[in-house]
Amino acid sequence: FEGGPEPYIEIFEQPRQRGMRFRYKCEGRSAGSIPGEHSTENNKTFPSIQILNYFGKIKIRTTLVTKNEPYKPHPHDLVGKDCRDGYYEAEFGPERRVLSFQNLGIQCVKKKDLKESISLRISKKINPFNVPEEQLHNIDEYDLNVVRLCFQAFLPDEHGNYSIALPPLISNPIYDNRAPNTAELRICRVNKNCGSVKGGDEIFLLCDKVQKDDIEVRFVLDNWEAKGSFSQADVHRQVAIVFRTPPFLRDISEPVTVKMQLRRPSDQEVSEPMDFRYLPDEKDPYGNKAKRQRSTLAWQKLIQDCGSNTMERPKVAPFPVVTPEGKAIKKEPNMFPSTLMMPPGLGALSNTSQLYSSCSQPAPGPGKQDVLSSPFWTLGSHPEPRLSSGQQGGLADGQFYDTDGVHTEELYQSFPFDNILQSYHP
Repeated sequence: FEGGPEPYIEIFEQPRQRGMRFRYKCEGRSAGSIPGEHSTENNKTFPSIQILNYFGKIKIRTTLVTKNEPYKPHPHDLVGKDCRDGYYEAEFGPERRVLSFQNLGIQCVKKKDLKESISLRISKKINPFNVPEEQLHNIDEYDLNVVRLCFQAFLPDEHGNYSIALPPLISNPIYDNRAPNTAELRICRVNKNCGSVKGGDEIFLLCDKVQKDDIEVRFVLDNWEAKGSFSQADVHRQVAIVFRTPPFLRDISEPVTVKMQLRRPSDQEVSEPMDFRYLPDEKDPYGNKAKRQRSTLAWQKLIQDCGSNTMERPKVAPFPVVTPEGKAIKKEPNMFPSTLMMPPGLGALSNTSQLYSSCSQPAPGPGKQDVLSSPFWTLGSHPEPRLSSGQQGGLADGQFYDTDGVHTEELYQSFPFDNILQSYHP
């Protein structure tokens, strides 16, 4: 490297920090592969590095170290192809520009095996940052829920031995998804995703495991932020939260969509947000306005029905009337008898005595009456008015008519208010 820049390691793609579960050896299953941070279902990627300012053969060693400084070798093991004794080591030729680690998994050890695992690291000289050995034996300082990858590169010397070490490089932390205090936060389901602008709506939220003393439900829009209200007792078995929504920052006339997400205060980790809609305040909570509108429409329909029934009444054919001299004359029926179409007290009554001439009880006197006692209601209860036998013999059809010449059945059909009122329910 004389006269040129020094070679160094650069991380091409970081490992995904959350979503991977550390497996115990006793589980008897594969530890899986650490995905890259840009990995998707359709395009899987993996942690990758490249060596800059160098072209040639190289040996790469990858180990696990602690999250915090000093970066001590971690008791957990890397497992997979080209792994032994808890770490990875392989040689690469000059044709490989980007080195990708597709088969690296993390296998966790039990607490009772921590000392044995650290002793193995010391015996294999796995200590990239040369932490003093006495510090390595302090077992209580190891966080078993998080690790980092440490990449080391060794270049060959003039004898072909990989003795020239480049400065080690560490990755972002990788968290065990099984531990609630480090797991990926995720909202699985909510019972409702909208509520009043005043807040106070009760929401049931299902999520992955969380710690009841280290979780918040956060509502965000631009520079505004608020938290849902709940206590530790409202976090059920670490997977469900019952909370009440906070009020929005201002009154609104149209629905406003904000973002709702989980947040862990200890490390500021947040979940993927989901939409929550704030709805305007309901000024008429009992629906009185809607009731008034329905009542108005019902009365309008009633008036229209009354008008249509009157106008659509079938025309009654003219019938003969016999005079005292025995002559038959043709008489047109009165289609709109005022005595039947106008309630007492609302208009003048005409020929009332004729209408009740054949009834057993006297006609009601003028004046304000109850609607149900008016003539057009009581007519159906009186005997039908009949013509004399002589007049009856002169009729062509032998039917019964009232004094205005309207057929009795036609009279009953001409004003169906009783049916209308019985079917009307405001």
